[in-house]
Amino acid sequence: MKVLYSYLFIDDYYTQMLQSTTIMVKRDYIGDIEKALTEEKKPAELLNVILGFLNFKPVEIKIYNLLLTSSLTIKQIQNLLHLSERTIRKYILRLDQEGFIIKRVEAGKRLKYVYTAVPVQEAWKGVKGKIREILDEITRVLEIKSVQFY
Repeated sequence: MKVLYSYLFIDDYYTQMLQSTTIMVKRDYIGDIEKALTEEKKPAELLNVILGFLNFKPVEIKIYNLLLTSSLTIKQIQNLLHLSERTIRKYILRLDQEGFIIKRVEAGKRLKYVYTAVPVQEAWKGVKGKIREILDEITRVLEIKSVQFY
């Protein structure tokens, strides 16, 4: 019984350490968001900081920003960022699934996809939804925890 209690204590300790580490990372992003707001950054710059908070990789944000300025194919993105086609496709897939880009088929010698970023205002709607999901999850966990302590 004593050994089991020790394992539970150690498990709780590491869980708390991991949670506090996660919170520390999120605090940096919140500070960055506050700084962007006080410095009155452009909407696209503010969106970039918030996308980082939502665990988008810097490359995904860079691709989104590229596609804000012009419509590009995978090959064009590959030439600009010097990444493999496979890597770009992986990031494009996530941006597409999250609703940050639009793809259309363009005819030429052969058919190809051309990608364009959705406007910042439209992307913000998706971001607001994600933030609401996070807040709802936090609320749910807090409600469960408060019931456990009574």
